[in-house]
Amino acid sequence: SSNFPNITRLFSIGQSVQGRELWVIEISDNPGTNETEPEFKYIANMHGDETPGRELSLYLIDWLCSNYGSDTRATSLVNNTAIYIMPSMNPDGFELGQRYNANGVDLNRDFPDQFNDPNNTTYGRQPETKAVMDWSINHNFTLSANMHSGALVANYPYDGPSSGSYSACPDDDLFIRLALEYSENHPEMYNSSSFEDGITNGAEWYAVSGGMQDWNYVWEENFEITLEQSNTKWPNESLIDDLWDDNKESMVSYIEMIHTGLRGLVTDENGPIDATISVSGIDNDISNDKINGDYYRLLTPGTYSITARSIGYASETVTITINNGSAEVHNFNLSSDPNLENSDIEGFELGDFSGFEWENLGNEAWVIDGNESVEGQFSARSGSIGNNEQSILSIDIDIQEDALVSFYSKISCEPTGSQTGNYYDYLSFQIDGQEQDKWAGESGWTFREFPIQNGSHTLAWVYTKDQGVTSGQDAVWVDYIVLPSQADTDIVIGDINFDGTINILDVIALINNVLEGDLLPGTDTYTASDINGDGTLNILDIVGLVSTILGSGL
Repeated sequence: SSNFPNITRLFSIGQSVQGRELWVIEISDNPGTNETEPEFKYIANMHGDETPGRELSLYLIDWLCSNYGSDTRATSLVNNTAIYIMPSMNPDGFELGQRYNANGVDLNRDFPDQFNDPNNTTYGRQPETKAVMDWSINHNFTLSANMHSGALVANYPYDGPSSGSYSACPDDDLFIRLALEYSENHPEMYNSSSFEDGITNGAEWYAVSGGMQDWNYVWEENFEITLEQSNTKWPNESLIDDLWDDNKESMVSYIEMIHTGLRGLVTDENGPIDATISVSGIDNDISNDKINGDYYRLLTPGTYSITARSIGYASETVTITINNGSAEVHNFNLSSDPNLENSDIEGFELGDFSGFEWENLGNEAWVIDGNESVEGQFSARSGSIGNNEQSILSIDIDIQEDALVSFYSKISCEPTGSQTGNYYDYLSFQIDGQEQDKWAGESGWTFREFPIQNGSHTLAWVYTKDQGVTSGQDAVWVDYIVLPSQADTDIVIGDINFDGTINILDVIALINNVLEGDLLPGTDTYTASDINGDGTLNILDIVGLVSTILGSGL
């Protein structure tokens, strides 16, 4: 870093159990600056006695820096990528000559796990794990790999739940391509007698609970594979140069894969906005960078329907053909969603269910959750039910014309059967008792949208449990429910508590609504509270309501 200060930044993301720094080097043409370019990371030596990756990281750092400005590939990578390399995640284990950290913990079993520990928190985890999680959460990594030894293979998600059973993730085709990119450039790995084409699905090889690659994919929207780069865990130093020769092309070409697929910006008329990018047929959304608005969606060659979506904006869907080679570019410029002006939006920001006429049915009522939300502070969480029970959140609506109902949901429960595909514990959305769709397993906040015909309907969000296994947080959440414009109702302006009379109790309710300032426009309560009909709630509405009561002689 001292020799190449213009293209490197050396920093520590934390300390190990024994107080050693967890060093990371950033290599970029503008290190320390969040540019409109994808972020890549390599992490090595998370198992202290698996040492080749530690050395190969140093060789790669030297190659990138020494060849910058003279070698086309090195220069292009540094100019167009934010590359982060961590040569040793487990420096204590390396010094002790052991797999585990100084607390005797296998760091590649210490991450949140979608099947056995789906609590995406750093609480109770090892300092090395916590440091990597905090660092990753504060970045927008697109592609990464972690380096191991003891075999010669490129391993891709999922790592669980069962050994010997292929466990495909939604981006299975992409991960096969990423793993092949590494193995095909490593002839000995590709021609392995132990693994076809030198690659393997993690769980099909053997199950790992708490592995880093699955955590990156499930929770960080980051495509990561696990590299076994040498059959020998601690080779003689005389072999290091040969190991670099064997792995160099694979390590470089794997980084270059970050510049394939689809990339672009998501903006509105004022600049970058937060958004999610969805690919039809692949149940794995990604987010763009919150500062610059840039997104990077790795995809295999083919034609895809791509949607950019942001809360409060009309979504945009395009058809894109991805070819081999450099990434296709498409910029989304989103406009405010005009449908929201005439829709009822339930974000549960009152901290209760009073904004609409909700019904809580089933065995346990839904509750308001202040720790989870897709927008604002609150969401609705399913009740704590037992085996063979249901928790149902329901509402009756009467809409004027054919429209759409949309919402965001988050799922953390027992997954579907790995072989049968059966649903055991799951969230379903129903219209008039007819199931529209259902979801199980682990998934972050995901947008859902369904058509609905004009007329009266009953909508229901139903969390159902069977009699067997409990997994995850055993809960589901919904938030930011957009209900179509409803037929005119008999809302009496001033009857804020909807008890059929206008009195001092309504004044008290209005004062609370004005002081709290979080009542959502479009709700019945907001309409009844807007005494002067100017679209805002303030002291003028309180004065108007008091005058109404006094003038009527009540």
